[in-house]
Amino acid sequence: MQPTLKSCVEDWKALPWKQFQKQVFRLQHRIYKAQQIGNYKLVHKLQRLLFNSRAARFLAIRQITQLNTGKVTAGVDGKAKLKEKERLEMFNSLKDLNKYNHSPLRRVFIPKPNGEKRPLGIPTIKDRTVQCLVKYLLEPVYEAYASKGSWGFRPGRSTWDVQQNIFYNLKRHNTNYKKRILELDIEKCFDKINHDKLLSLIHIPIQMQRIIRSALKAGVLNERASTQEGTPQGGIISPLLCNIALHEIEDIWNKPVRTWNSKKNIYEFRRTMITQRGIRYADDMIFFIEEHENVNELRNKIDLFLAERGLNVKEAKTHLVKSTEGFDFLGWRFEVKANNTLTCWPSRKNRRQMIDKIKTTMKDARFTLEQRLKKVKVIYKGWMNYHQYCDLSKINLWSINDWTYEYVKKLNSKLNRKERAIAKIKRIKTIHDIFNNHKWSLFRYAAVKSDKSPFDNDWLYWSKRKHKQYWGQLAKVLTLQKFKCNACNLKFAVDDHVELHHIDGNHKNNKYKNLEALHRTCHHYKPIHGLKLRKATA
Repeated sequence: MQPTLKSCVEDWKALPWKQFQKQVFRLQHRIYKAQQIGNYKLVHKLQRLLFNSRAARFLAIRQITQLNTGKVTAGVDGKAKLKEKERLEMFNSLKDLNKYNHSPLRRVFIPKPNGEKRPLGIPTIKDRTVQCLVKYLLEPVYEAYASKGSWGFRPGRSTWDVQQNIFYNLKRHNTNYKKRILELDIEKCFDKINHDKLLSLIHIPIQMQRIIRSALKAGVLNERASTQEGTPQGGIISPLLCNIALHEIEDIWNKPVRTWNSKKNIYEFRRTMITQRGIRYADDMIFFIEEHENVNELRNKIDLFLAERGLNVKEAKTHLVKSTEGFDFLGWRFEVKANNTLTCWPSRKNRRQMIDKIKTTMKDARFTLEQRLKKVKVIYKGWMNYHQYCDLSKINLWSINDWTYEYVKKLNSKLNRKERAIAKIKRIKTIHDIFNNHKWSLFRYAAVKSDKSPFDNDWLYWSKRKHKQYWGQLAKVLTLQKFKCNACNLKFAVDDHVELHHIDGNHKNNKYKNLEALHRTCHHYKPIHGLKLRKATA
């Protein structure tokens, strides 16, 4: 008897996801610890256990087909938005991966702000699931030895941590604040990485390494040759592979800290204390250089490091500037002022992109005016949230405020006199809500500790850090629940999606007794699991 769609839905929802997450994390934590002490034999043994585990495969399928935003994007097979029945069928097809080969990629081109187009290779849903499974094995290994200067595409790290580390390097009380900054970008990093060199750097059993090689060699549909270099942009593991390939380039210019020895009455270098003088976010890097140091020596080290991996520096985006002249990095402008204090604000290019995006959204006639204004609010709120630790006191955004007001006024000009009067009051309030009442605080973000990792099992530390990512009601509810999901009672992990649930179903009843923070999956599946939520008392 063929299972019905309803029974497949119930079977999928009823799976013990809580136990799956515990099992996978327990193995990842053991891999992380084994890698730290250099027990590579145990690392490979645990990786095989995780790779063949039922829990990891189910979680990988759920992550790709249900939680990721890319679940609606199809590869060459045209499959997307898989139903529960198809997910269960995929699990059965992933039971034997010994001879697994990736399908060709579907090529799409993403426009860049400079008018160029970036090629993107889209793997199939099944290939992405296999890559996600391999990522579960590789990520705890890389986190165990990752450099303090590497920040991009790592769990628990963000661009705000980069911002704060730049502040530490250029802050006023640092006697070496008058520095030069070398900005550089790697030319076509994802497209040119040498496969053999990359695979030699990966700590993983041969069986899984063959799957990675298959992903690297997968060519593009309708192109005869397979890929001989680079990682597929659009692949789940591509950012992680890029981090592995570039590991330690950010440490090339580090030096031991010079401290005063009161017993010997001299200054001496301590090898156990290192000054981090390079910061890397994926393939974008900056290095801090003192005035007396030779920048050519640093460039030679960088060029030699990249040449071993088949890469080279993009000269057009490489600049040597004084800290007092200012430099752009990750959408921010950093500059040391005349009074030797560091300040930071959104870069001109970043502001221009935000304004253009708002104007494009407002002119999109496919949506009603109310829908467009809601989209603009999301865009502007996201932009302000990204820049909340900048100095926004001198950033003039009245132009986009006035432009939005005049554009809405123009759209309402065809209404009669009474309707225009009502629309004007509503317009003023709506636009005021969008562009006002946003707070900022310069360099007040608490950067993550460089020796911490989500795989170190310190749930309290990471739950509290995750709490800081939220504001308003959700932040308050998380504090009341002690950073635990009110349904499954597990602490929220770094990458978990948190949702606010109204217990009585009334979304206008925002009393704290009627609100609770849940995992997204707990929010969806609590009726199936029979999870009883506390009753609203108000």
